[in-house]
Amino acid sequence: MPSAELGMYPFASVRWAWDALWEALRERVDWLPRKLAHSGDVHARWADPDCIVNHVCGWPLARWHADDHRVLGAFSLTIPEADGYRYRSTLVSPHDVALAELLGGDVRVVANSGDSLSGWISLLNATIGDHDDFPGEVTFTSAHVESLRALAGGDADLACVDSWSLALITKEQPELVSVLHRIGLGPWIPSPAVTVRDTVPVEKGEELAEALVDVLTADSSEPVRDALLVDGFVRLTIDDYRPVLELRSIAS
Repeated sequence: MPSAELGMYPFASVRWAWDALWEALRERVDWLPRKLAHSGDVHARWADPDCIVNHVCGWPLARWHADDHRVLGAFSLTIPEADGYRYRSTLVSPHDVALAELLGGDVRVVANSGDSLSGWISLLNATIGDHDDFPGEVTFTSAHVESLRALAGGDADLACVDSWSLALITKEQPELVSVLHRIGLGPWIPSPAVTVRDTVPVEKGEELAEALVDVLTADSSEPVRDALLVDGFVRLTIDDYRPVLELRSIAS
């Protein structure tokens, strides 16, 4: 049975907003699944042919899913690290020191996953320069919030955290972020893409894309926009994501 999941930012405090957005889209697009799924495993959904609407990280999209997903666009963000749909990840540490000083020692790094554009690829491009490997111990945690917990617990020295995630986590768990320091920024990257499977007819995908634009410009969506830290939806194609493959990658 067809399903849909916009699961890149699955925080409990904003689940109602994702569901409200989906309900508004359903009023305009009758072919959409009735409910938005919240499986907690977006990687599995990206590869699931029955999941016909997805929210996909830019690196896996450009590298592995350019042929089986069709890009509709991306959310425009209101966080300080963003300019429309483009944004920069935040380098976070429990130590209030300059990034260069931190990298000069035996640094312990955590990242959410090795295929994460915001958490790993951005970290590499902000830190390793011309080196062929990362100069430190690296642990993958499975989620940005788990990377923050490792930092706060003294188990790591540095993480590169998706700034949209960081803003939502700061609202939801301020005590976790309050003990950490923001010591740098990653490169400019596109925010995760909203996609449909290649099996969805083009005209149906266009209908959904137009609905996303319309819903997120309507006055009635202001509470949803405020909760999700977005101010609209920008139409994009896969060509807007292919440039991320030019970024440094050593473990993906």
